[in-house]
Amino acid sequence: MIRPPKGPFLPVVCLFAAILAACAGPSSDRKKEADARMRMGVTYLDQRNLPMAMRELAKASELDPENAEVDMVLGLVYQARGDLSKAEENLRRAIDKKPDYAEARNNLGVVLARRKAWDEAIREFEAAAANVMYTTPERAYFNLGEAYRVKGDPANAEGAYRRALRANEQYAPAYIALSALLGGQGKWKDAASVLTRCVEVLPDYASGWMELGRAYLRLSRPAEALKAFDKVLAVSSDPDVRKQAAEYVTLLGSEKR
Repeated sequence: MIRPPKGPFLPVVCLFAAILAACAGPSSDRKKEADARMRMGVTYLDQRNLPMAMRELAKASELDPENAEVDMVLGLVYQARGDLSKAEENLRRAIDKKPDYAEARNNLGVVLARRKAWDEAIREFEAAAANVMYTTPERAYFNLGEAYRVKGDPANAEGAYRRALRANEQYAPAYIALSALLGGQGKWKDAASVLTRCVEVLPDYASGWMELGRAYLRLSRPAEALKAFDKVLAVSSDPDVRKQAAEYVTLLGSEKR
């Protein structure tokens, strides 16, 4: 059975190069220190050291209170802590200072979606994706698809996932989500087609091969399923993934005898 990604909605938590580059500003000592502290805050956030991230970012905000990037990262820290109210507050503050801030709008959409404010979340994802300066619109389109899926609107969810793949054909989560959506509607041939394209573009992506194998089983195409599961074993070093694939290989091998 094709399964959607484990963690719906993808916040922007790692690709901060553009954010940090945008913080250059005037060369005052306070702004330089704020920039350095924000960089440290981002590092601590990536390491999941939330108390230290908060300490550095709070100081950066004191030093440079008009810096929208600091507010955005603070929003991510509060989101990681599970404090959605504070996360929303900081993300909205970032957008007030910088209305075209696509990363902040995408992350605000994530927070709103987790609060089940679907229509508001959809507006933020659409605004982020529509920003021509946004370097990763596929993230916003994927999140838009997740919002529509959970809301119970499969047609718009499918459209959003496909737009994510048009924006970046190597964006793996969109292939898995789209194939899961199609499979859930009984469209296994279409799901297999999506996954076939996935492994063409990403030949070492074990999850793509795994779900393709499962789709082939649904289509009663065991020989092709066996090849897909064999490919999982060839490309994956994850013991749990390999165990699942090996079980399928054993099952299909026994059925051939």
